[in-house]
Amino acid sequence: MKNDLNVHGEAELTMRFDKEQVAEIVMRSLLPDNEPVPKGLKIEVNREGNAVIFRVFSERTVASLLATLDDIISTAITALESLRALGD
Repeated sequence: MKNDLNVHGEAELTMRFDKEQVAEIVMRSLLPDNEPVPKGLKIEVNREGNAVIFRVFSERTVASLLATLDDIISTAITALESLRALGD
């Protein structure tokens, strides 16, 4: 079976941090990466206290949805590693 069928999917990813300041930095580090998004993809990002909530809506392939979530996680890890290197 081919993996090129588009589906209507959505995913929510919540990341919680020790400090609200860290959550804000991680959220801001991801905002430039979210614009513009490919056709058939929509990303909403909100911060609630020390949590950053990503909602991804996709009318693309499941692989595309998973790749988007992977990009979000990878960018968040890079932001956290940068903060750690700077001494938080």
